[in-house]
Amino acid sequence: MFASGKKWLPIVVTFTIVCVVTGCKSNGEAYGPATDAPVTSEELSYRNVPLLDDGSAPATSYGDDAPGESERFTRSFENAPPMIPHDIADQLPIAIDDNACLECHLPDVAEDEGATAVPASHFYDIRQGKQLTELAGANFNCTLCHAPQVEAPALVENLFAADFRDQQSEKSSNLLDILNEGVE
Repeated sequence: MFASGKKWLPIVVTFTIVCVVTGCKSNGEAYGPATDAPVTSEELSYRNVPLLDDGSAPATSYGDDAPGESERFTRSFENAPPMIPHDIADQLPIAIDDNACLECHLPDVAEDEGATAVPASHFYDIRQGKQLTELAGANFNCTLCHAPQVEAPALVENLFAADFRDQQSEKSSNLLDILNEGVE
């Protein structure tokens, strides 16, 4: 890698000069843009309180609606994991051999239950490149990607507007179909 010392010498010298001139610190402290004063945890927090102060966290409310009785949030973007629109306290913990979510969300029962079916991508082993007859082992823990809907105040204004290809992609996933889109 350092076969040619002359090649790396200007980079190392420039970096050293920049560090010396700007007073870079190696002790992990954060410094503000115009001063050498450390940035406080209040300045880093969107709530303008110390980052570790849990007592001032805004009140949140998870819905306690039973499955099938709550209004679903729109997906954040195409193929985004949908949020869980119902209380999940009775479905926890989720384990590979005990997953209460699948009682309603497996494709063969979802329509009868009025639930969103687990998409085909969850029955596909991406590492092996093959279709499975049961849920892929990497996809058993639903709450790794799917979070319960919550009513909470926004800490910052969100100006993002999702752009869906069509109305169907607002409500369901086609990730497996487009996974290799654009790959030659």
